Amino acid sequence: MANQDWVSRLLTGRASVDKGLNVHLSERDGGSLHDKMRQAYWWITNNAVICPYYDIEFGGSASLKNSAGDEVHLPESMSYSSFVLIPLLTLFTCRRALLIGGPGRGKTTSAILMALLSGMSREDIRRSIQRGHPQLSIADLLGAPLPSDMLKADDLSAVKVSWRKWITQRVKIIDEYNRIPTKTQSALLSLMAEGYAEMMDQYVYAGRSSWFLTANDDQGGGTFQVIEALKDRLDVVVRAVPFNSNFIDTLLQRIEADKSPEEMLPKDVIFTDGELERAYASILEVDVPKDVLERVAFFLGQLDFCRMASPRFEFKHKDTLKLAGQSVSAVCNEQCPLDKKVHLCTQTENGVSVRAYQTILHYAKALAFFRGHTTVELEDFRQIAPWVLHEKLVPNTRSAFFEAKGHKVLLQDRVAWIRHMFDMAMEHHERHQPIRRKVSVLREELDKGLSGIDLRTTEKRLASVTALMNELLTKQELSGPVYEDLIHLKSMYSRYRNYATWLKDNPGGRL
Repeated sequence: MANQDWVSRLLTGRASVDKGLNVHLSERDGGSLHDKMRQAYWWITNNAVICPYYDIEFGGSASLKNSAGDEVHLPESMSYSSFVLIPLLTLFTCRRALLIGGPGRGKTTSAILMALLSGMSREDIRRSIQRGHPQLSIADLLGAPLPSDMLKADDLSAVKVSWRKWITQRVKIIDEYNRIPTKTQSALLSLMAEGYAEMMDQYVYAGRSSWFLTANDDQGGGTFQVIEALKDRLDVVVRAVPFNSNFIDTLLQRIEADKSPEEMLPKDVIFTDGELERAYASILEVDVPKDVLERVAFFLGQLDFCRMASPRFEFKHKDTLKLAGQSVSAVCNEQCPLDKKVHLCTQTENGVSVRAYQTILHYAKALAFFRGHTTVELEDFRQIAPWVLHEKLVPNTRSAFFEAKGHKVLLQDRVAWIRHMFDMAMEHHERHQPIRRKVSVLREELDKGLSGIDLRTTEKRLASVTALMNELLTKQELSGPVYEDLIHLKSMYSRYRNYATWLKDNPGGRL
């Protein structure tokens, strides 16, 4: 019976609502921040957004399958809805999320709920939402100089700018951002990227904040094309999901009670500024084990590689092609000896920026913290990476990989595609481990520093690095992981060579 009670509490969340939409709260399980985060998550999932799509799964899973190949996974551990969880993680990491989906799917409601969780009032939220439309000017978005000052001032420093109050709010909501004119998008980019806005030689600072932008789609369905730099500043994508008709009775209750989800949010799942700051700091303290970090790097590192991009070894990456106005699909052909069905480099037109690396690390830490863990697991990365890379990776649709049986459907769902790539990388990782261990040994030796190392020892280490590079070039296929290791080894070679040259020029010198 105790187990049944626990399951009942889990399914209903900490809060339940009766037919009159009166909220009843159960006792909180503990007083920690991640407990409060989970309580907020379950309340939103079961009472506000009503999202039965639990697509972020942990633990092993059984599965049910029919004769047509349709499969339902049944995870053995906790699972969560990305549509609710990722905005919540965005709130606590002070990142930028793009919510995509058709009209009436709950995108703006989800963003408003995040603002309410941060302690903002409903009135402040309504006034602070920036709604994209073709006539939105920079003054509408940021503010404008006071007319009286403009008439009286002798110089710009005497003109006071009346900044819009939303700029300094903890949570910022931009509705239908792809309907904002291009010039105004540039002003939004500066505020989002640099954290401040400038006008008439005066500045306003956004402070640490979470951004939630919405769009009905991100494929040109808005009034204006979104500038590439603005899209690149978005950290994560959240895909809205359709309403499940089995929960229509809940909609009827809302109509009869004449209440919206925002009006029912329990006060004790609202976070204070102090709690938000402590949660932010606690997330940063979550540990990432070295072996887990290395596996994630193994996946991300090979996406940039393109063997045919340049005859110069250092420029065999996709940025070289982009700068030349070329595409991967134009050079990824039979002239490249790599197996297109095995190597990840063929599947994407681009690689991953440093900003995306950092975002994945931050969200993985946040996901681990939300789950009550002090250490990030590989599965945390596996679950969060597709949402971070959703709008950052462009598939090479002409790759032979997508021609294989069952692979073409991956082009229709980027989350499934990116997760499939991640799984492929983990399968290849074990085979590459002996090589990477050799590289790591040399790197650890160099990381101890060069202070006090004599010329003879330096030359010996140079020989070891050169020998390993020669082994990789002559005995291994030049694939993405091998290329990463060779570039890494060459950087070590250069450091040792530069140091050896300095020792020769400064006999008896010490660093």
